[in-house]
Amino acid sequence: QYDHYGAPNTALHLLKDVPTAPLQPTQLRIKVHSAALNPADQKIMQDFGLAVTGCQPTTDRPFGMGFDVAGTVVETGADANQFKVGDAVFAMAPHSSFGTFAEFVAIDETFVAMKPSNMTFDEAASIPYAALTSYQALREHANLKAGEYVLILGGSTATGMAAIQLACATGAHAIATARGCQDYLLVQSLGAEKVIDTKHQQWVDAVSEHSIDVVYDCGVERKAWNRDAQVVLKKDVGRFVTINPMAQPRAAKFGAKCIGEIMVHASGAQLKELSSLMETGDLKPVIDSVYSFEELLPALEKLKSRSLCGKVVLRAAY
Repeated sequence: QYDHYGAPNTALHLLKDVPTAPLQPTQLRIKVHSAALNPADQKIMQDFGLAVTGCQPTTDRPFGMGFDVAGTVVETGADANQFKVGDAVFAMAPHSSFGTFAEFVAIDETFVAMKPSNMTFDEAASIPYAALTSYQALREHANLKAGEYVLILGGSTATGMAAIQLACATGAHAIATARGCQDYLLVQSLGAEKVIDTKHQQWVDAVSEHSIDVVYDCGVERKAWNRDAQVVLKKDVGRFVTINPMAQPRAAKFGAKCIGEIMVHASGAQLKELSSLMETGDLKPVIDSVYSFEELLPALEKLKSRSLCGKVVLRAAY
């Protein structure tokens, strides 16, 4: 937990024997087996916390850390009726009540889904935040359809890896950028029809003009819309979506639509859809490394590493 915004090595404290609060009527108490790290965890703690939460952490009300979780239901609220004690579940906590890096977490059942039977707790925990982000970017905002072409900028990021697989599951054609041989092979293995190694080639030079239906920036190209996205997007019908803040998006030159920055929201119903894709093998988790909860600081350092290749997961001692 942390009682003020700042760098993890100074603000973050591991607390033991924290009392559990009573459940709200529709909440579940989940025994955490695994949780996964996301860049948003550290950004909220250091940069955007006040904008996201609308309040400051204090010594009386410290903030927890973490959105992704997989574990076992150990208690249900009075009006919770979708799950029972003993169910293996996974979830993304909402922005209003994050804090999954804990022994137990209380989450409203509307944000929870059954863990896919063919996935470990580590694998299930690695999915929610990144996959929901890409699901909502491509399906809700860009309305990607079968047969369309999507250019995914940052194919080896967690959101990018999910986006490639979700695009393929939709029946769309995925083109993705990667950086270096290792990323190239990973992105290719996930189903991208074309991979552009940005170490050797600019993506705008590798894609025909006005041939792309959707450009999805996974946080790696802050100026993509203002620079090159409009050149590759189809005139009038192309769509651009990003998880990056956009300061001053320029007017569309050729009629493409700038949907702009999207913020992920928690959804148990959408997680259930993702769970089905995981069970059929259409959405595969990619895990870089696993740490114990006591190793959170080195895990956060790993998250920033250029050698990262997949999700960083925290595993509880259970």
